[in-house]
Amino acid sequence: MGRGQRMGIALAAVIAFAVGMTTLFSLLLGNHPELYGSIPNAEAVSVLAALPASLFVRLATITIAFTIVIGMFNLLYIHLRRLMRRQFYSIVLLLSFAFTVYWHVTSGGDPSLLAAVQVPIESSLAALVCVSLVYGGAAVLRKRADGWGILFVAVMLITLLGALPLDDLAPLRQWKDWLMTAPVSAGARAMLLGIALGTVVAGVRVLLGQDRSYRG
Repeated sequence: MGRGQRMGIALAAVIAFAVGMTTLFSLLLGNHPELYGSIPNAEAVSVLAALPASLFVRLATITIAFTIVIGMFNLLYIHLRRLMRRQFYSIVLLLSFAFTVYWHVTSGGDPSLLAAVQVPIESSLAALVCVSLVYGGAAVLRKRADGWGILFVAVMLITLLGALPLDDLAPLRQWKDWLMTAPVSAGARAMLLGIALGTVVAGVRVLLGQDRSYRG
């Protein structure tokens, strides 16, 4: 690896880390005038502090939109090539894509197609998740019938039974709502905080030369 390439990797890492930290602090300090105490024009300062985050988030959104469009055309190209090789199962995806685009253009964005197709598919996937959880609970009790295994099965049963629209299961529904609002919410926030801290630590390690950058 030449010196110029190493400098390019280091520059890219510095820019990525700087943009990330700027966005983080801009989100923390922006649109919160109470954080600035008695500073004159605190509201204007807070709005100004929020501008970098707004700019970077919009740029990221535009970039993601372009990547989705590029990925969509790449997927269509791959399936067209497969269709030319007489792999006719690809025609299902191509016809579905063409029909969805035609429906959206001719109906003015009517969401009825989405409700008629995607919602049943999502419901079927949710049912498969429930079956997988029940099977997983049975496997846990068969291989590890200790306190943690019993706790996992109990939480799973309370959550699944509490989601049923039956009046006799109203007490379980209250426990299910508590589980979703307290432990599940706390766990999700802890995971997000862990991801954020891990990202910051990874960026610092790259800048200090302890790890290779994502381009290495």
